[in-house]
Amino acid sequence: MKDSINEIKDNKWNSINVLIATLMMSLGMMFIMYTSGITTVLFEVGLPVNIVLVLLYKINKKYGHLGIPVIVLRIIAVIIFVLGFIAPVILMNFNHTKIMYPVKRFCYNYGVHDTGNFLPESMPEKCDDYLFITKGSVVAQDYHADAYLIFHTDKNTLKKYEEHFNSYDKAERHTAHMPDKENSDLWLKCPEELPRHVFSQLQSEHIHDFGKAIIYTVPAYYVKGCMLDYNSGLAVFWY
Repeated sequence: MKDSINEIKDNKWNSINVLIATLMMSLGMMFIMYTSGITTVLFEVGLPVNIVLVLLYKINKKYGHLGIPVIVLRIIAVIIFVLGFIAPVILMNFNHTKIMYPVKRFCYNYGVHDTGNFLPESMPEKCDDYLFITKGSVVAQDYHADAYLIFHTDKNTLKKYEEHFNSYDKAERHTAHMPDKENSDLWLKCPEELPRHVFSQLQSEHIHDFGKAIIYTVPAYYVKGCMLDYNSGLAVFWY
C-alpha cells in the first residue's frame, strides 16, 4: 500500500516536471531573452538548486529522511521559475500605473539596460498624466529596447532634473527650436532636437507648445535624453 502511495506521488511530481519543461520550451526562451539580465541571474541560481534537488530527491527516495529539504528546494525552484516569467510581464505592462514605477524601472535596469542614475529613482509627489513605456531585449539587427518616461510635475522638480543633467557626463543642453515647415500640423509641435520616435509616444495630454523647452541629449549610438518644459510642467525621458 505504501509503495502504491509513493508511486502516485512520484507520478504527480513527474507530471509537474513535464508541465514546467513544456512551458519552458514553448514560452520560456522568449521570456528569457526579453529580460536577459534578470533571467541570467535566475538561471545561475536556479541551475545549482535544481541539481541539488535532483540529488537529494534520489537519496530521499532510496534512504528517506530528506523529505523537508526536498520540499524546500522544490518551492525555491518554483519561485525562481515563476520570477523568470513575472519580470517580462511587468516590463510589458503597467504603463500607466505609477505605483509600479520602481518595479518596472528595476526590471528595465537589471534585465535590459543599465541606465544608472539616468532615470529618476522614484516619482515625485506631483506627478500627473504618467506614462512609462519599457521594451525588452530581442535578438534582431538594429533593434534597441527603448524606454520612455513621461509625466507632468511642478517647477521645483523640473529644476532638480535640470541641475542633475547640467552635471551629467557628456550631456548637451539645447533650447528647443521649432520647425518652420512640415507636411503635418502635428509635427510642427515637435522640437527639432527631440527625436520623432520620442514625440510619437506623447499622448494628447502631453503635447503643448514646446518653444521654450530645455532638451538634454547624451550622444551615443542610440541617443538618450530628457526634455523639460517649464511652461507645461512636462518631463520626458527617453533611453
